[in-house]
Amino acid sequence: MYVRNRMLYIFNFPPSARIKIINLFTYMKTTSFSLMAFSLLALGRPGFAQEDTAHVSQLNTVVVTATKFAKKQSETGKVLTVISREQIERNVGRTVTDVLNEQAGILINGAGSNPGKNKELYFRGATSQYTTILLDGIPVGDATGLTGNAIDLRLLPIDAIERIEILRGTQSTLYGADAIAGVINVITRKGSGKPLNGFGNLAWGSNRSIKGTAGLRGQRDNVDYNVAFTHFETDGISEAAPFDTVTNPQFDRDGYKQSSLMANFGIQATEQLRFTPFLIYSDYKSSYDAGSFQDSKTNNNKSNMLHTGMRGLYDLGKGQLHANFGYQKVTRHDESSWGVTDLDGRSYFGELYAHYNITGWLQALAGVEYRKSELMDTTLINTGTFGIGTQYNTSPYLSLFIKDLYGFSLEAGGRYTLHSQFGNHFTYSINPSYMIRDKVKLFVNISTGFKAPTLTSLYSQWGNPGLKPEKATSYEGGAQASLLQDKLELRVTGFKRDIKDVISYINYQYVNYNKQNDKGVELEVTAHPVKGLDIKAFYTYVDGAVTTVAATPGKDTSYNNLARRPAHTGGLNIGYRFSKFYVGANIRHTGDRDDIYYAPGAFTGVPQPLKAYTIWDMYAEYRFTGNGRLFLNANNITNNRKYWEIYGYSVQGFTMQAGIAFQL
Repeated sequence: MYVRNRMLYIFNFPPSARIKIINLFTYMKTTSFSLMAFSLLALGRPGFAQEDTAHVSQLNTVVVTATKFAKKQSETGKVLTVISREQIERNVGRTVTDVLNEQAGILINGAGSNPGKNKELYFRGATSQYTTILLDGIPVGDATGLTGNAIDLRLLPIDAIERIEILRGTQSTLYGADAIAGVINVITRKGSGKPLNGFGNLAWGSNRSIKGTAGLRGQRDNVDYNVAFTHFETDGISEAAPFDTVTNPQFDRDGYKQSSLMANFGIQATEQLRFTPFLIYSDYKSSYDAGSFQDSKTNNNKSNMLHTGMRGLYDLGKGQLHANFGYQKVTRHDESSWGVTDLDGRSYFGELYAHYNITGWLQALAGVEYRKSELMDTTLINTGTFGIGTQYNTSPYLSLFIKDLYGFSLEAGGRYTLHSQFGNHFTYSINPSYMIRDKVKLFVNISTGFKAPTLTSLYSQWGNPGLKPEKATSYEGGAQASLLQDKLELRVTGFKRDIKDVISYINYQYVNYNKQNDKGVELEVTAHPVKGLDIKAFYTYVDGAVTTVAATPGKDTSYNNLARRPAHTGGLNIGYRFSKFYVGANIRHTGDRDDIYYAPGAFTGVPQPLKAYTIWDMYAEYRFTGNGRLFLNANNITNNRKYWEIYGYSVQGFTMQAGIAFQL
């Protein structure tokens, strides 16, 4: 009764929102009830407690992405996952997409394909254009993107990353446009310790692959720095799969080369004032094929990204003032049977915000943000088909936070976006949560989002200047628990996302659908049963349908349109450290789904069912000193080649990378 009375604040919401919350909990009630029953049982049975460990519970982990300033997960109702530096170090020789592909609710389509193949991020069933990628809190987008502003994940070097925070659900109030499915904040490594520290790694692998990183980091007096260079190249495999392995047994390999330079500097100008200039430059070259089952020996592309700017921070005593500026330029050169294309996209970002502790339990955050995007197609500018496009917006925002008031926490905020082409739009978020005995968190999230059409969808040769902006409403609820002295952690989340006027690319044209409705459940379990042993498992269910507008009123059509996105995915990760050795295994299952197949010369796609598949990877390392280790990555160790990620495109069988990592 005590808990029920504490949760009566839900019924202060408007009737429409209240009905959505009730429907959401009804949708996930079976799984949620099981979790809560087990959680409350464990809380009431101290005899289950075991020997304490050094593990910090997820609820006590401090994060910055949920609220834009440091806060424990127990004090926010938002759903957030942290990929630690230790986890990233166990992916030496791999990529950012490999790491993200092992997380609940995220599917990287193309992760098992040729390294040069596009890596499409699906977050809770939404395509990559609905996810905001941040580098140290600053958006990193791509104005040249054909399907949205999503950055090409191949351009992000994993060796420069300290940790990754994954924030789920619509976050447009704090992070603006595109943050409809979620936010991924990539936090880079910083300098510390001695004035001069050298570090690096070198790996060799299958398909004549080689990858190396070398860098320097350190700190002296009031200045710290971190500079690193990474190079990766591989002969790869054929991007397209042969349609008939008898008459055409092997297509040529499609190679890939990438280089990245990352540098950041921290300058503590005064006791309160800090500046952090940064720069990331990344480029790659790749060969690619003509399409499903279609080889090509002449198609190639080159892309590069420059991301630079400065972050400023002033300590207010009871809060902080932040000033951020970012500039980004992405260029693409593509040569194929369709011709030559040169794209130049530029993005500008400026933000000023502050958070302040008004009382011990009340906090406030206020800010204003400016964004501008420019796109130029230099190959077509003289034809009048596609020249220069520009759009910009300014958006002030405000959030209030109740911090652990007798177990109750709340964020309520809003953003007002003034867009240069699509008018003014208000978005909001309400995120209440409640802690039971500091071990179980109940949470509910209601939020809205606004997304303007991209420059490419408006003005390219496939564009549609008549497109309308997309508007989203998301509902989320569930429970998170840390039990048995933090040896067992569980989280169950149900979500529902509704998008009006959703934009899709259909038959070589961008169009607005009537609406897109997605829903799903995520279940995550983490266990530390004995010292050195970590077990993580997840299951995700996603379902989605689009509604098309019919010419005749009342004749609209709805159907499942989550192409390449399975209803069911799951994963299991087991790692054990003993003495100087570490061994880990990761198993990921991807369920049945459909693809859309375009036959050569066809302008209309047809559905193509794709069967479920399971991939098993392993990692092992030996630390021969405190700062040196030998490692081995083995991917797809069962050599499973009988599956499709994308119909008509090859997947890699068994591959491995071995090498050495060190710090001087």
